[in-house]
Amino acid sequence: MQFSSAAKHSDNLGDNPSDNPRDYSSDYRLTPVVLQLINARAQRKRIGMGILVVLLLMFAYVGLTRGSLPIDIEQQLRYFISGAITVKNTVENTGANTTHWYVLSEIRLPRVIMTMLIGALLAVSGCAMQGLVRNPLADPGLIGIAGGAAAAAALSMTIVPPLIPALESIWVAMWAFGGALLSVWTVLRFSSGPQGVSVAALILAGVAINALTGTVIGAISYVASDDALRQISYWTMGSLAGASWTLCGLIALAGLVAFTGLMKSRNALNLLALGEKEAAYMGLNVTRYKHWVLWLVAFSVALATALCGIIGFVGLVVPHMCRAIFGVNHQVLIPASALMGALLLMVADTLARTLFVPMEIPIGIVTSAVGAPFFLYLLWQQRRIFGGGV
Repeated sequence: MQFSSAAKHSDNLGDNPSDNPRDYSSDYRLTPVVLQLINARAQRKRIGMGILVVLLLMFAYVGLTRGSLPIDIEQQLRYFISGAITVKNTVENTGANTTHWYVLSEIRLPRVIMTMLIGALLAVSGCAMQGLVRNPLADPGLIGIAGGAAAAAALSMTIVPPLIPALESIWVAMWAFGGALLSVWTVLRFSSGPQGVSVAALILAGVAINALTGTVIGAISYVASDDALRQISYWTMGSLAGASWTLCGLIALAGLVAFTGLMKSRNALNLLALGEKEAAYMGLNVTRYKHWVLWLVAFSVALATALCGIIGFVGLVVPHMCRAIFGVNHQVLIPASALMGALLLMVADTLARTLFVPMEIPIGIVTSAVGAPFFLYLLWQQRRIFGGGV
């Protein structure tokens, strides 16, 4: 009885601070300062997100108006609202206005939307991949997604052509999507063990798969015809020229699934940043979330690669930039990566279409020109880890 009464007395001490010997006055003095700091950081993040949205809208407008055929959007909207684009107009107005309106509504606008969706999808996938392996130098291509897609696409262009030539683009996309998922499945099979998926084994298996797919692509290119070889080379450099409203809807649906799934995994990614053992001690099912995040990343990048070819460095550069600006909390990092990825690819696509008009540069060349120096910069920052100097 004496023990229980003492325990009750000790429990009651925590209810009234005045009964405890500890001085709580300092805690209460620090609370407004801490809250002010938290609010200031949150405000800076909101301002940063707002700036990204404004820049994205600005470059989207530039992407709509600039190109081999300059378009005045305000004029086209006035013609459309006033009913000027009809068959009753004069031949001169009808020809000019319908051509510009068709380019704007059926070519430029789907391409701008598809560019933003693909950029957001690749950047979010890279953010999740870096959080999963706890390395800012990682990207989705680390596990062989792009290599598997390229090898399967090369096979479909040379050895297994479609039965209906008109469906060649769909046939290549289906093979690329299947090849990417097959590569990820193979990597997971070799990296899984009794303790779950090992990050070190995952990286090594990805390197082996990339080497194998590179060998397959080299062998196919050696025996391919000139036309097929040119097609393979163009596909591996990436292009957004095939954008359409149908593809925009497909990518928007896939992006919604991937973004929702990764946002639900944001707390798991934050815990994994502490280490796998620490995350497991805190109650996280590490194996389950590893597979969940890896398959979400694989599905997203496989779809983007199958539809647009290989677009490198977006998943590497964007998350690192966002991490430096917005911090490491994935609750903010994932949406920030989506916005910045859309912005980066929008800028790259606009440059690809406008630098050498009427010629269009493959989008993969532009992103690589930006990403390769940034990758070297990341390596320079990590030089202490690799031996103390470069």
